[in-house]
Amino acid sequence: RGVLRTQQCQYFQQLRAFSRINDYSTQSTHQQRTHSDSSDYRSWQASQNIDIQRVTQTAMIHELTQQQTRSIERVVPWFLNTMPAPYFRQVPETFRLDHIKAISAIKDANMDMHMNLKTHLPDGRQVLTFIRPGTMPGLLLSMIKELPYTQRSEEYMPLSRVQIYSAEDDSMSLNLFVYGEEAKQLTEADVTLTGSHILEYAQQLMDGTLPPEDEFGRPNPSPNSIFSRDNLIQHMEKCSESYIIRSDPRRFMTQMELFSKVSGSDNIAVSIEDSYLDEHNEKHYWIDIALANTLPHFALEQTTQLLFLHNYDVLRAHLDNVKDGDNGSVTLLRVLVSPVNGAKGDEATFELLKQELKRSKWLSPSTMELIYEKQPWLGVRRGEIITAMCTIMHPIMSKQNAIAFSKGNILETVTKDRYVNHAAAIADLFLDRFNPKGPLSDDELEKRSTDLRAIIDNEVEDTPAQELLLKMIDIVKYTLRTNVYMNNRYSLGLRLDPRVMISEGEPPRDIPYGIIFAHGRRFDGYHVRFRDIARGGLRLVTPATSEQFALESAHQYDECYGLAFAQQLKNKDIPEGGSKAVVLVDAVGMSNTGKDFIMRKS
Repeated sequence: RGVLRTQQCQYFQQLRAFSRINDYSTQSTHQQRTHSDSSDYRSWQASQNIDIQRVTQTAMIHELTQQQTRSIERVVPWFLNTMPAPYFRQVPETFRLDHIKAISAIKDANMDMHMNLKTHLPDGRQVLTFIRPGTMPGLLLSMIKELPYTQRSEEYMPLSRVQIYSAEDDSMSLNLFVYGEEAKQLTEADVTLTGSHILEYAQQLMDGTLPPEDEFGRPNPSPNSIFSRDNLIQHMEKCSESYIIRSDPRRFMTQMELFSKVSGSDNIAVSIEDSYLDEHNEKHYWIDIALANTLPHFALEQTTQLLFLHNYDVLRAHLDNVKDGDNGSVTLLRVLVSPVNGAKGDEATFELLKQELKRSKWLSPSTMELIYEKQPWLGVRRGEIITAMCTIMHPIMSKQNAIAFSKGNILETVTKDRYVNHAAAIADLFLDRFNPKGPLSDDELEKRSTDLRAIIDNEVEDTPAQELLLKMIDIVKYTLRTNVYMNNRYSLGLRLDPRVMISEGEPPRDIPYGIIFAHGRRFDGYHVRFRDIARGGLRLVTPATSEQFALESAHQYDECYGLAFAQQLKNKDIPEGGSKAVVLVDAVGMSNTGKDFIMRKS
């Protein structure tokens, strides 16, 4: 019995142990099925949660690595075959690798080719790379409008270099914007080494050993004294090292000639030539522009806006700055363009484009908004005349109704779709009146003015709009002289008959001898004098807010009149009469750097 009881006890102990093992096995199998969704469990499978996480992470890393490798294997050949040759010559290898990695990541994630990259250089400069899908006209302009560090920013940094590239299959645009100046100041030894290819080319040019055309069929420059070795070295000492390194000699010479034309001034020089690179049977043109003493960001934006307005697509572009001593710097802009939407590349079109490029630096923001965004069909000259007349009307008409004839309401009313055709006709009357090739006579002016008045009376029902348009015709009548047809003017100037500034119902007062009005980039100015020969001072008005600016604009002329009249009383015992000038500067919202620049320009 004792042996039997012992065996029974051992049996029940084994049975209970097996039961526990079976329970654990059942629980483990249930967990494994829950995690793996597989009923075919194997003993080598991970059963603990931490092991499952580790295995899953390893698998994901492997899969992503394989996907990225396959993506890079597709992107690299495509990138090498479609990016233009200048990209590989001018962009450092480290940047090119960053671009390939970024594009591979975008393509691997099946996302649109839309990315901004920001790189900090060791010398403190910053490089912004914008990658966008496609190469449609206006794309560059939209990217420029997204750029930071404008003159309104307290963190303002100068735009020192721009490189614009488009893929040859039109699938992508890749643009680099460099902010900040290169700290290194080049010496004669530096430029002799860095610019040896330019010096050698210039020596051959001056010796007459260069052929008439280069290997691409482009005409070589003509010998010029400014290309002497000493002049070249002095010029290159003003340039950045990167500009010298990546410039081919012919391009450097062309831009040096433009630099010499504008150095020490506020002028603009333009050169246009065939690109000689018509691989796809499309006409491409290189436009070189030198803009003295200007903000590079503004120069780039203005140029691209004007090219877009004239239906020219920007394929490539380069921007560099060259020091110009006490005159600041000269911005050198080189743009490869192609006509689109039926635009022409003939001499007449290029001549008009040159004139408007020179004017673009001095256009007011209201003019730019009108001709670039609201009514681009107007063109630069008509748009500038309309905004100038609106500014003249403000101090006159606001005395009748300060709200209806506020500065903003006047421009908005005149340029509405319903009335802008009438405003354009008045601008054409102004241009015809002072056309140097055949100005309108007084009788012709009176006849056309009468016809315009009749049309406005019949077609314009809104009373404020009618009054404004009729006042614009009066301004044409009372304009004695203008510089509208001068090619290198800094602003639009009008010599006015003082009677045009008299408001309806205004008490009588002494009429000045003459009034000169100037309408330019962020400024409007009046000069009033009470004798043919007069002297006086200049007052600069810089309101801090837009509200104050509107108030100052409403009584700018009266302020100028009062100051000139007071000076006339002071000068009563001397031959010279009294005169004064008041310049209203729009520096609202500007950083200190931008405000100082705008005030000095005005």
